[in-house]
Amino acid sequence: MCIRDSNLAIILFILGAASFIQSCAPSRVVRPFEKNQKAISASLGGPLIGFAGTTIPMPLTSLSYAQGVTDNVTLFGGFHTTAMLYGVVQTDIGACVNVYHPDSSKFGISFNPVLNFAFDTWEGNKRIWPEIDINAYWEFKNKGSFMYIGASNWFELSNNKAHDEKIEHRWLFNPHLGYTYSRKKWNYNIEMKYLLPYKETFPNVVDYRGINGNGAVGLYFNFTRKF
Repeated sequence: MCIRDSNLAIILFILGAASFIQSCAPSRVVRPFEKNQKAISASLGGPLIGFAGTTIPMPLTSLSYAQGVTDNVTLFGGFHTTAMLYGVVQTDIGACVNVYHPDSSKFGISFNPVLNFAFDTWEGNKRIWPEIDINAYWEFKNKGSFMYIGASNWFELSNNKAHDEKIEHRWLFNPHLGYTYSRKKWNYNIEMKYLLPYKETFPNVVDYRGINGNGAVGLYFNFTRKF
């Protein structure tokens, strides 16, 4: 297979041939940053796959930037670097909004409206996915480390996937669980997602590892530098 054909195969893979990688990054922001605080993040990980006789997370990478507008609202934008290596420009932009977090409580609920966009530079194909994330988080100490549970909800707007296959599901539901270890300048995060738990794992072009033949389990690591 020539290099161009190989790139096109991966492009089709990213743009919809394998829907499990649509949620190919961890939650960008779960608990809003303080007003005017800035943060740059790098993430690594993806759905678990069978590879060389073992199970590993797909090594998908992305970068993101976030800034607190108020103590309860943070804006963010992300860029998927692995996709770009194969000619696909994939970005996401959104906000994290606290909908419940009393000053005296270590418990909070946040809401993330997000817009995801992908464009392949080879054929000009483009896709847009609106997304809504909801998270509940628990702080271990005041403005310190926290764990969270929630779900990302993607919505398909296109009528067909790659190769003119019909879209089976308009609502793409991905529950997740995570932990953020927070320091003064750095945050370290690990997140596990259960991607499309209602979708049969096989047949598929990749050996995804799900639960009882459904969905794909994803594992993600995120490193954040705060300014």
